[in-house]
Amino acid sequence: MSRVAGRTWLAVAFLAASFAFIAVVAPPPAQAEETVWICKPGQSDDLCAGTIEGSKLPAPGQAAESLGYTRPDEAPVDCFYLYPTQSEQPTPNSNLDKDPPIRRVVVQQARMFSTVCNVYAPMYRQVTYSGNQVVHNPDVDVAYNSAKDAFEDFLQNYNKDRGFIMIGHSQGSAHTARLIDELVDTDPELRQRFVGAIAPGANISVPIGQDRGGLFENVPACSQWNTWGCVVAYSTYSDVPGPTAQFSRLDYGYWIYPEPRPDPSRFEAMCVNPAQLDGSEGVLKPLVNFDYLTGVPAGPESAAPWVGLPDYYTAECKSQGGAHWLNIAKLNLEGDDRPDFGALVASGTNYHVPELNLAEGNLLAIAGNQAAVYDGIQDQIARTRGLIKSTNAKIAKTKKRIAAGKKKAKKLGKKARKAKGKRKKVLRKKARKARKKVAAERKRLKNQRGGLSSLQKQLAELPNQNHA
Repeated sequence: MSRVAGRTWLAVAFLAASFAFIAVVAPPPAQAEETVWICKPGQSDDLCAGTIEGSKLPAPGQAAESLGYTRPDEAPVDCFYLYPTQSEQPTPNSNLDKDPPIRRVVVQQARMFSTVCNVYAPMYRQVTYSGNQVVHNPDVDVAYNSAKDAFEDFLQNYNKDRGFIMIGHSQGSAHTARLIDELVDTDPELRQRFVGAIAPGANISVPIGQDRGGLFENVPACSQWNTWGCVVAYSTYSDVPGPTAQFSRLDYGYWIYPEPRPDPSRFEAMCVNPAQLDGSEGVLKPLVNFDYLTGVPAGPESAAPWVGLPDYYTAECKSQGGAHWLNIAKLNLEGDDRPDFGALVASGTNYHVPELNLAEGNLLAIAGNQAAVYDGIQDQIARTRGLIKSTNAKIAKTKKRIAAGKKKAKKLGKKARKAKGKRKKVLRKKARKARKKVAAERKRLKNQRGGLSSLQKQLAELPNQNHA
């Protein structure tokens, strides 16, 4: 796919992934280096910390209203975001400069996720418009290894064993998918903290009609609400993609994974409809920041630059001719003269460029629900582990009382055998009483062990990763 022609004012708003088909000699893979963050909580120039205020551009007969997004005081999870192809640098791979096109797309795609999570977005040595994304090649590996270094830095130094969501688009989605494939899918402990991924525009493979077993062995495509640990991916078109479509099919087009292309008679590109998964009955919820339409604003950002476009588009996953895609259509409400944001930047029927922003409201709902479900389960796990710990402590104390009681009963019995007369009767009575106490403690111990077994069973049954 070529760069969006003309970079029209709205094209920049949705400027997302694109790639050039210019094969060049790539430099050797870069060494691990200190991560440069374009979004990081607490950082003075955190692009994701800006305003999230805005309003909905209402459909006919509806009243304008605030978008209503807020940031949590303490986000339950973290997000790791990789931006799409944006670099205009002349080299095959970019440096880590925060160029305006990258800043623009990070605001458009990543900032609103700060309403769900703490957003970490690294700069990475992405394949530029001058590089080669036709197939997997050294340019791609330079970009991937740079993103991988940043992801590992995030996990080791910032995430602190919290749950995390991975987000990307196009090239960013492809690297996200490869990180899941190589680091998350193969690591059961890391999968326990993997809350989910949003990765449109990357041709992630799954068996036809199934949600697991293609590019990922363990991590599934999302198929139900109130689940987590799964992936939302799709490629957006307004009509049947042709036989040479860059997205939505596995036999042609975008494929920068080191694995060979899967057999298209057995596998298809993943399509999860975010407007169905979130309960919106197929209606998309677009979001766009108007201050970043033509570039990075020269002055301070306005107070409420975000605009939503409710009740304008519908979407559904379709399959035909080897393609599996998210089909977008207008609702065409009577008297609706609002601008068709997506069509202004689409390439014919290919809506790859705006596809994340056209569904961003839906994706925020999905990510927020996944974070809440994950956080609730972690609370249950923590409470159950706390009860197990306290029960083990009670069991230990009961065992000590049993041991002390047995010792006391034995000592009294020994004294009783040696005693005579009234004292003998008294000692025997005390020994019997001590043995009764031991019997009562043994009964208590049995109940405590039963309770411990029940708690351990409850803990084992709590989902430590999504199996939906």
